[in-house]
Amino acid sequence: MKIETKHLPSEGISLTFEVGAREFSVLNEMMDNAECAFDHPIQIQVEAAPEHDLIKVKGTLSTIVGLSCSRCLADFQEPLRRRFTLRFSNAIASDIGPAGADEIELSAEQMDLMPFDGEVIDLREAIQEQVILALPFKPLCKEDCKGLCPRCGADLNAAPCQCEVDTKTNPFAELKGRHWPAR
Repeated sequence: MKIETKHLPSEGISLTFEVGAREFSVLNEMMDNAECAFDHPIQIQVEAAPEHDLIKVKGTLSTIVGLSCSRCLADFQEPLRRRFTLRFSNAIASDIGPAGADEIELSAEQMDLMPFDGEVIDLREAIQEQVILALPFKPLCKEDCKGLCPRCGADLNAAPCQCEVDTKTNPFAELKGRHWPAR
């Protein structure tokens, strides 16, 4: 997943990659922690072209990820698809310096750029970041998932539970029958 910038034609190039999620350190850690499962490879199509002093990389990634519903805990599969545009700069790589160097202030333009050293752009970290951004913040097996009963833990999607509804535990139940003075 590398782009050689030295011989990059002005009209750009198109590249296609198919990579397993285990090739990415953070995705590998997420799978080891059972946060998600990638049973299918990540398919990546990119177009890279020079743009002034930068390298513009436009692309799409797609895969299918296994997640657990945040309401009912059921496992489900969800297709992920994300379009992205990234700009890489060789000029700011020297400004950033090695880890532990003195702090520097980046301009807004520089903050939107991804640095690279030499004549090769390694897309691995950028693609990993895009996959993580494509993951849902609160995964749901379906939009109208009812979740689990907070008392007995029954799956409310399968059937209603037999728990009694206790209105006394509602902190606003006391206000229900009260008459308030008019203003």
